[in-house]
Amino acid sequence: MLMDHFNTFADFQPVGLLLDFPFAQPEPKVEAPQRSRSGGFLPDTLVETDRGFIQARDVKPGDMVYTYDGGCQEVEALRHAVPRTTTLMHVPAGALGNDSDLLLPADQMVGLEIDTAERLFGLPLVVVKLIALAGYKGITAQAPERLGRIHIECAEEELIWAESGMLMQAGEGGPDGAFKELSLSETRQILASEEGRALALTGLDAQEARYPDLLQDLLQGTKAA
Repeated sequence: MLMDHFNTFADFQPVGLLLDFPFAQPEPKVEAPQRSRSGGFLPDTLVETDRGFIQARDVKPGDMVYTYDGGCQEVEALRHAVPRTTTLMHVPAGALGNDSDLLLPADQMVGLEIDTAERLFGLPLVVVKLIALAGYKGITAQAPERLGRIHIECAEEELIWAESGMLMQAGEGGPDGAFKELSLSETRQILASEEGRALALTGLDAQEARYPDLLQDLLQGTKAA
């Protein structure tokens, strides 16, 4: 009886084949590219921990690092950036509390404690990009090199004591950060005003004449150091 039906032997398409059509396939996930971070510690930068000053390359998650206003804070994570071209700044001994000459990334954010900052902004400490201090106390730009970076992360943004007396930023800052970040013009203002030393930036003018494009790009944050 069933054989008499008009579509008994009609061609048909198995349901399973429908899964092969594009509309049945899941769309591939598109991952956003990782944003390049600025700053970071060079591997041999000394960081103050509860076991003394150690190189940044030897810091591990769980270590306790000394900070500006948060006491001893735990390191939650470390991010290692691949070697990239890094414009360095030569920081003479004593310029920023360091007890020896240093080479540091030009885009490293450092803490600056001077009376003029408190007078102008009502803050005992401000944060500035190291390149903005070119010419201050002998700080000068050096030729770029390919160097890796180590980003130390705590629960919050911190200023970590390094190199015996420097304060270096760990974590993301920006306009909404925990510390006041000065622009180039603000940095020049407080340096030129500090104790009437209007010639504090004479070295910066010389650096601009020597590396005009490089310094301007770095000062404006438009080129990765």
